[in-house]
Amino acid sequence: MSRTTTLAAITATAMISTAFATPAAFADAPTIESGNAHWNIKESFLRYVQSPFVASTITTTEGAEKVLRDGKLADFALPVNAADSALDANGNGTIDLNGAISIEGHHGAMDIKMSDFKIVVNGTKGVLQADYVRKGAMPGSEPTTATGDDKPIAEFEVTDALKPGKDNKLSATFTPTKLTEFGVDIFGSSYEVGKPLDDSKVAVNLAFKAPKKEPKPTDPKPTDPKPTDPKPTDPKPTGEDGSSTGAIVGIVMAVIAVLGGLGFAATQPSVQKLINQFMGK
Repeated sequence: MSRTTTLAAITATAMISTAFATPAAFADAPTIESGNAHWNIKESFLRYVQSPFVASTITTTEGAEKVLRDGKLADFALPVNAADSALDANGNGTIDLNGAISIEGHHGAMDIKMSDFKIVVNGTKGVLQADYVRKGAMPGSEPTTATGDDKPIAEFEVTDALKPGKDNKLSATFTPTKLTEFGVDIFGSSYEVGKPLDDSKVAVNLAFKAPKKEPKPTDPKPTDPKPTDPKPTDPKPTGEDGSSTGAIVGIVMAVIAVLGGLGFAATQPSVQKLINQFMGK
């Protein structure tokens, strides 16, 4: 095998090995098609703001909805904005949510507005973030205003990666949640930063686009290539070929000698032609 042929074989083998050694990290990321998220802030907090003495007004806009249980507000549903959401093959990424929530009570002493919700997942850590404006005052205190843009307000543990199931769907509930410093800024200092809220949850329900199916390989149609005339070659005789030719010529000459008239026979055109053929002339 020539050096060129050997190099080509090695190169082809390396390319095939590389193709089969592609790591799983390059697997296609799932595409979110639709879904929604649920957040109850804290079950006892929602009960509190619905108490008669609070005189609250709770509104949802921009696609957010109230979820009622026994006629009482128990949860908020926020639709997924699939176009601005993305998860990688390991379930990490951002789930963008539509909807805005407004909670007013105590005759203006409590005024909370939240919007631009997102769920951000990184490994086992999940965060609910939002824009917010909080106005109000505790009894006997001056009114204050706090604002935040894309701030993490609640965090939770993600025990299972957010990956589609066999039906290309996913449902997951994360409980308990913990308020961050921004969450405490919104809902009041009666809550502690990082303390689990046993009656709190964040939940997601997602539908993913079905992955593209790989096309089945088809057998190529047989072809009948036209034969090409081989290029004439004039290989140089090797020592081995020369030895064989010499041996044959010797045998021919011996036969002629036996038959008599070696010198005469060698001068005949037909005999000379035969000898020249064996000698490669």
